[in-house]
Amino acid sequence: MMGRTAISGILMCGAVLAGCGTSNDQVVQVPSTVSTVDHADDLLALRDPDVPDLPFDDNPDPDQCGIPIRWGLDDPAWLTGTWEGELIEPVVLLYDSHSRLSITGRLDHGSEVLIVLFQENPVLDFYLVRSTDGSEEGWVPAPFVSFDPVLEPAQA
Repeated sequence: MMGRTAISGILMCGAVLAGCGTSNDQVVQVPSTVSTVDHADDLLALRDPDVPDLPFDDNPDPDQCGIPIRWGLDDPAWLTGTWEGELIEPVVLLYDSHSRLSITGRLDHGSEVLIVLFQENPVLDFYLVRSTDGSEEGWVPAPFVSFDPVLEPAQA
């Protein structure tokens, strides 16, 4: 609960900020429409050429993505390179971020990993994973993470 001193300080700051206007009270026009930037094209221009396309929808605007949060569970997870029943990544790629500008590591399909962070996004969630020996770490799209052991062998 805030004390009187804290509330008084907040009110005083508000009064000071309210008094901070332009010296001649000019009206600033704000455009009614805001131009949008095609973030997908921006990302493609910045992305390393060895970063492959995903077989599923990616996040079109990284500015709309969530803030990573600590996972907080010690339960293991496994990487799976399968999508819609087909093995498409026998070696699962780890990325620098949810923007996937570069590859930071590689782990085999079926590798057990520790989840460090989770990022909820509008289209595609991501996990920051670390190999159990600590040698590899990077962001992985959620469809490539399983909370059940991956038992099928990697066959491309």
